[in-house]
Amino acid sequence: MGGSGSGTWYRWDKKTVVEGGLTLNIFKLVREEALIPGKLVSGSLTWRSERTGEKTASISYEANMFDQNAAWVRLHYTSDGKPMNYKVRLTTTRPHYGGLRWWFICPVNGSRVAKLHSPPGGDLFASRTAYRLGYESQQESPMFRYLSQAQAIRHRLGGSTCIDDWFPEKPKGMHWKTYEKLRAKCERYERRCNAMAAQRFGF
Repeated sequence: MGGSGSGTWYRWDKKTVVEGGLTLNIFKLVREEALIPGKLVSGSLTWRSERTGEKTASISYEANMFDQNAAWVRLHYTSDGKPMNYKVRLTTTRPHYGGLRWWFICPVNGSRVAKLHSPPGGDLFASRTAYRLGYESQQESPMFRYLSQAQAIRHRLGGSTCIDDWFPEKPKGMHWKTYEKLRAKCERYERRCNAMAAQRFGF
């Protein structure tokens, strides 16, 4: 982790996107029991390349969630050869439908967020607004945005991401209602993408 520009979160290039770095999602961490409310836990988190499956980064952590009013996660890792060791405070809210929802408190601007990010060259895990990060989809033209959205649905269903190929079959265990909804959405994106491509390239 780390690199050119380390520590200068407030000067971040506005073209830097969330997808280019590492992300901690507290909802996912709690769901997968990497963080366990009411307990003190420790472990490690690993990121892998979606293309090759190779490990790209890892960090160690400790989390104390005994008291929801004084809960924290401590992160340990090395950034550009510099050891990093700091706490990120946690907080909770109670949704109207019941239960308890956990959040990170951004160590840079104090905002309550579900995700913390460390972009290339970043030292800390902080909120998207602290780093002024965008999303890849925000920087795509509408045509390519529709293409990306269609491909994401096809990938989710386990099929080819090429929109000229047959639409993937319903995965085992998925409800038909969910499948049909995704198919209709994907076909809508593909029609819009094709229409814009025809207008742009004249075919």
